[in-house]
Amino acid sequence: MTSGLLGLLLFSWTLQMGGEQSVTHTGPPIVVSLANKVISFGCKITYLYTPKYKSFIVLYYYVDRQNKYSPKKLIDCQPSQGTENQTHTVECQVTPELPDSSATGTYYCSVRWQHITKDGNGTFILVRDSGYREPPQGSQDSLLFGFTSLLTLLSVLGTALLLWKKKQVQVPRKQPVRKCQDPRSASSPKQPPCESIYTDLQRRETEVYACIEGEANSPPFSRSPFSQEGLNISEDGEFGLVYENL
Repeated sequence: MTSGLLGLLLFSWTLQMGGEQSVTHTGPPIVVSLANKVISFGCKITYLYTPKYKSFIVLYYYVDRQNKYSPKKLIDCQPSQGTENQTHTVECQVTPELPDSSATGTYYCSVRWQHITKDGNGTFILVRDSGYREPPQGSQDSLLFGFTSLLTLLSVLGTALLLWKKKQVQVPRKQPVRKCQDPRSASSPKQPPCESIYTDLQRRETEVYACIEGEANSPPFSRSPFSQEGLNISEDGEFGLVYENL
């Protein structure tokens, strides 16, 4: 029983020595601001309201991007009235000075009691020297002109390609030239030229006349028995066909 009572006394003494003190930041963890603008973040201070801890001072400092610590600056934040031996909370507003972008860093609240100091969890503030600036009018005009020229060139090339494709499709294929058959082709070394274009346009009886006329004009020695026989067949068959057509 004596040991239990002693433990309870030690526990309460530990709480009174600083176990109930805490400092937390309120608000967003990251803030973006322009230089020389007024922004603030909150510090929430929780402590056991006893004669030892009812008096404190609040300061702030920041650590820049090169991990350098700034000097601590005092904040006008007075402790409020609380209940003896009860947990008490005080909220303070910190308004840091932001002269330029070099003030970018993590800002901390620091609460100093007589025998102990507590720091907050930090608020990162990104400071910009200036906001968004529109590009000069001259660069906008040149960019618009270049973009329009590119679109025009692509349009002309596309039209020319379509016309070329259409012309390729519309060009007809060349038909092979038809030649007149000569019965003397087996025996005669030379064949008289035929008018291929006109022959294609004429009727069949005109072809017959042309072949017979070529046979009649050939010399006698060049006629072979096969050509004579072909001529007789032509005289019996083809002449009748010709006169019938006439």
